Amino acid sequence: MNFVDKYSPRAVGELIGLDENVSKINEFLEKFDKVKKKALLLVGPEGSGKTSSVYAIAETKGYEVIEVNASDKRNAENVKNIVGNASKQATLFAKPKIILIDEVDGLHGNLDRGGVKEINSIIKETRFPIIMTANDEYSKRISSLKTSATVIKYKRRSYWDVYKLIKMVCESEGKELTTASFKKLASMAQGDVRSAFNDLQNINSDSDVDNLYERIKETNIFDVLKAVFKSRSVDSLKDSLSDFSDLEYAELAIGENIINEYEKPHEVREAYDWFSKAMVFNARAYRRMDWRMSYVYARLFCSLGIGLSKDEMYKKWSKYDVPPYEIKKLGATRKARDELKLLAEEISRECHCSKKKALREYSRFYKIWQSREA
Repeated sequence: MNFVDKYSPRAVGELIGLDENVSKINEFLEKFDKVKKKALLLVGPEGSGKTSSVYAIAETKGYEVIEVNASDKRNAENVKNIVGNASKQATLFAKPKIILIDEVDGLHGNLDRGGVKEINSIIKETRFPIIMTANDEYSKRISSLKTSATVIKYKRRSYWDVYKLIKMVCESEGKELTTASFKKLASMAQGDVRSAFNDLQNINSDSDVDNLYERIKETNIFDVLKAVFKSRSVDSLKDSLSDFSDLEYAELAIGENIINEYEKPHEVREAYDWFSKAMVFNARAYRRMDWRMSYVYARLFCSLGIGLSKDEMYKKWSKYDVPPYEIKKLGATRKARDELKLLAEEISRECHCSKKKALREYSRFYKIWQSREA
């Protein structure tokens, strides 16, 4: 049994760090007969606890969950036959139920004609609470659903929430890992609990953690440098470090390459000023054990501060410097990484997920698939 299913929360008390959202869902269920909007739309990144919240609350309050994956039932006829019928028919033992429509932002293409419109119609007539989930809050596909439902936003789970969950699973499974490994796994997850559990299931020792940590760090560092140095968009700069596993390493790499990218003296001076502030806040974070100084302030200084230090984006090609050992390993694994990239594209199409998620979570099974084909 995979860890994601095995350690899925079975009760509200097991939903770590989601108290506010759980409270909102509970209030919706308790006042369902009186509320105007008969549906909730839970929006947030993968692994943030949307679906697990619904199941844990349902288990605690005695609801039956009727789940439909919207991306599999795309057109109006299928939505009407499956979701529509469920919204009107009582359960066999008159047990209260929740209709869960998962991944409504997965509706796309010609097959989806009328799918969203039909969901909106069902919401108006439903006899039972409808809860929908979506990963992309700003997707145009769900814009009309936002007016029919009450929106509840989920954020990436905090570093310490993921850390606690990883530690709990390790203790339950009898895996002996150091505190340093727990921290690396929590950092790599970037708030995605499912990703953390998938990583943990395939790890048996600290050396396994180190290998995975280095592999992810190597493949992403150049993307981080390009995002910081080749953009002046505030939103892009703010997000440039959000998906990188080793924040400290990324900050040092950015500082190392300021002089390689910026040409004007005042740009270099301002960029190094922001970099020095980031290092000061990192030191304070370790000294005071206040990690907000590192994960919020130092990160913003290195991304937003340094990125906006340039007058305009340089269109030149820049040779970025990273430690020689990293360059050597990147060159040696280029062929393998190219193969994984092609594999990720194929997996993303089949699993309806991003290439990044496919590469990170599923590529490890590549050899298994190869052996089956053989």
